[in-house]
Amino acid sequence: MSMPQEEISFIPHTPSVLKQIFSRRGITPNKRFGQNFLVDQNILLCIPEIADLKEDDVVLEIGTGTGGLTRLLAARSRHVFTIEVDKKLFELSSDILKVYNNVTLVNADILETKHELNPHVTSLMLNWMREHNQPRIKVVSNLPYHISTPVIINLLEDTLPIDLLVLMLQKEITERMLAIPGTREYGILSVITRLYSEVEVVKTLPPEVFWPRPEVHSAIVRIVVRKEKYADSITDYPLFKNIIHAIFTSRRKTLINSLERLDVLTISREHLKGILKDMQLDERVRGEVLTLDQLIALTNRFFLDLSSSHNLPMAVLRRSL
Repeated sequence: MSMPQEEISFIPHTPSVLKQIFSRRGITPNKRFGQNFLVDQNILLCIPEIADLKEDDVVLEIGTGTGGLTRLLAARSRHVFTIEVDKKLFELSSDILKVYNNVTLVNADILETKHELNPHVTSLMLNWMREHNQPRIKVVSNLPYHISTPVIINLLEDTLPIDLLVLMLQKEITERMLAIPGTREYGILSVITRLYSEVEVVKTLPPEVFWPRPEVHSAIVRIVVRKEKYADSITDYPLFKNIIHAIFTSRRKTLINSLERLDVLTISREHLKGILKDMQLDERVRGEVLTLDQLIALTNRFFLDLSSSHNLPMAVLRRSL
């Protein structure tokens, strides 16, 4: 039995309901877009609580899907910006969410590139926030798994004034976020999340709370953004990113061999050895054992030596990097 369109906005989006809606609309869940819809109503209801949503909050949701979570966010906040890349789901959720006057739904990819958020989305939000005197954002999302890592890194690095992220992620991603130096999971995501935030796993989710069921377990994480912790400690952030990229894309190489791969102004191998010796770092260890504080210290020392060896003012050197 088909359901009147106006009723769809108010009924729980259970697997049976979604199958009926999708059948009528000619929609098939797309694995390429990581389309696994959270259908456990108890978990859905607890997410606004985890995000501690208030009536004056502005929320960014990535992956509108069928609007099941969006409706709960809209009921608890001032405004929701929700982004959906799939054209058919965008059309469906537009119909479902049309009764909410505090929802802006955008048919777009949240990423412009792997290294940049979509500027149309960020400009849209920032302009609205300026017009409505709204200083901060919360991100609440069942984040598509295939874009989780670049989206998290870009959200943390971007200028969007984000206070908090509450995300449903593949459990493996949360383990990488919390990984410690020297472990297999420790990498760029671990370093960036530790640099900018504090991460807490709130709840582990089995596959059966989603439809279609994924092959992996998931988790809800609460990420409190603390950009001020290291705001003044890194002399040059692009150089810091260069260093951690060189280290973690050549995990089997020794630290000195990884640093020689840096695509910046040339420093000799002997000079590199001297830097590492001064910092009491063994050139033979792998860079993946370095802590965040050691990576920051290495960046600052490397930058200082680059500026000295090339006799360049720091502002000029930054532009060359």
